[in-house]
Amino acid sequence: MSHPKFILVSDPKTPLVGTFVYGMVDQHRDLVQGYVKVHGGGWYLKDDEKKTMTLYGSSGDYGEPRLAFLNRIPCELKGYTFFFTPGLHFPPNPLDLSSVEWF
Repeated sequence: MSHPKFILVSDPKTPLVGTFVYGMVDQHRDLVQGYVKVHGGGWYLKDDEKKTMTLYGSSGDYGEPRLAFLNRIPCELKGYTFFFTPGLHFPPNPLDLSSVEWF
């Protein structure tokens, strides 16, 4: 059964640049496609009406997301406000995306 999951990945040429990868998958590792370093992950709630993306939790495969590596986000999410919370029962905090590259 698929669930909304995300990971932050980097390739060997830019190891400190984390790319946001998300999708409906069974396991977080299903999102890895040739990347060598994963900087954690979790689950997401995407609200297209409110244009919000709430990231939460921790990946069973890769641990907590290291949000300092959130440097690149797909263009289809430009205009969304991103939040992070360790769990759905905690208040979400907005993420600063001012230096993010949209690709």
